[in-house]
Amino acid sequence: MTAVRTVRLYRSISGCFPTTGMGWWVLIVILTTWLPAGCTRFYPPERQRDLPAERVVAGLREINTGLTRFKCVAKITLTDPDQPAQSFRAAMAGQLTDRLRIDMFAPFGGSAGTVSSDGDHLFFVAHPSRDYYKKKFGNGSLRRIVQIDVTVGDLLELLVGRVPMDTALTARLTTDEDDARTQVILVDRWGRIRQRITVDASMHPVRSVWFDASQHPIRSLDLDGRQFIDGFAVPMRIDLSAASGERVSVELDRYEANARFDESLFILAPPHS
Repeated sequence: MTAVRTVRLYRSISGCFPTTGMGWWVLIVILTTWLPAGCTRFYPPERQRDLPAERVVAGLREINTGLTRFKCVAKITLTDPDQPAQSFRAAMAGQLTDRLRIDMFAPFGGSAGTVSSDGDHLFFVAHPSRDYYKKKFGNGSLRRIVQIDVTVGDLLELLVGRVPMDTALTARLTTDEDDARTQVILVDRWGRIRQRITVDASMHPVRSVWFDASQHPIRSLDLDGRQFIDGFAVPMRIDLSAASGERVSVELDRYEANARFDESLFILAPPHS
């Protein structure tokens, strides 16, 4: 309710009642009962909880909770609709929640570049040109590097076997019409679908699609295969795609769970001249 609308309402009602005595009391009673009821039209109704869906979501969030650090070797493929696909061998290390390092090597030898985050800054070094970039962490977005709106925290969640989810959304269960697999729908307070997660028979995620406020898909995730490392279930391949056609594929190999390393690993100094 805006102040202008309230004043207009007061003027329209006050003309029907005297401005002294009992008339004021009638006016006060009308305003105090009508205003809250009228303003509730601007808020969505409270949605009923779907307890089975909430249990599935809780299980998804608890996958590999003891896995906080890792090292691995990977093949990374970057695909852009306007450019040929680029593939790199990479050495990766990560520590939840915001520490990540990816050293990429050119297909024919030599270091191509390093991307890193220490939780305070994002770093990028292009080794052939010796270009060096450092910027404040902000929200940790890697969009300028991989062309997809994914954050360091999101990527770390994927690399330890979980799907990033917005905790403010409400969960609903449904079924995939094509293969009858279970799906978790996450909706906002207005009932709009913002994420759809498909799980397999063991309740591990195999696909996720994110939607904008207009219900258009903005990016999708596919998890292919599963390897068990020290009791942790880790995907073998991660495919993250944007609606505009950009795609990042990561094939994980030689994964080491809860590896030990010095945290200075995540701080990149400018290359030597």
